[in-house]
Amino acid sequence: MVGKQKLIDEILSSAKKTAAAMVEEATAEQTEALAALRKELDAAQAESLARSDKAADDYYSGQVKLGDLEAGKALLHAKQSCVAAVYDGVRDKILRAPDAEYLALLQKLVVEVCEDGDEIIAAKSDAKRVNAAWVKKVSAAAKKKLTLSKVQGDFSGGVILRNPRYDRDLSVDEIVAELKERTVGDTLKALGL
Repeated sequence: MVGKQKLIDEILSSAKKTAAAMVEEATAEQTEALAALRKELDAAQAESLARSDKAADDYYSGQVKLGDLEAGKALLHAKQSCVAAVYDGVRDKILRAPDAEYLALLQKLVVEVCEDGDEIIAAKSDAKRVNAAWVKKVSAAAKKKLTLSKVQGDFSGGVILRNPRYDRDLSVDEIVAELKERTVGDTLKALGL
């Protein structure tokens, strides 16, 4: 029995050593696996933070660009409003000019471009100022036969010269539009825009 006991003790001792070695090996593998997992998690966290920082930077950059665009649009609108106010003022000044000045301006324009036989269409608002007597005076100054149309135009002021080939728009709105086209750059400079 003593021999049997010794054999059992040796088996148990060997089993304990084998178990301890297996536990030690499993612990080492677990420690390695945990270290590898920690390394992967740290890398994933760093990548996630980098992507998050980039997304935040992109978003911020986009918002700054959007803000710049909106500011640019607001500035452009303000400049356009200032320029429009200047030319609206010019149009209003022409329309409110005393009859003598207003009719002298229209006469000058008509004399420069009229052709013999042109019909003058006056704006409805100018029906009292642009009359047959004025047309006769302009006709004499131009040394051309001009007539006053019975039709009145739906424009703010000025005249339109009509003949069979084409019309010449000498309305105040057209005059101011042409003036604006030629002088808008100078107007912007004068306004400091």
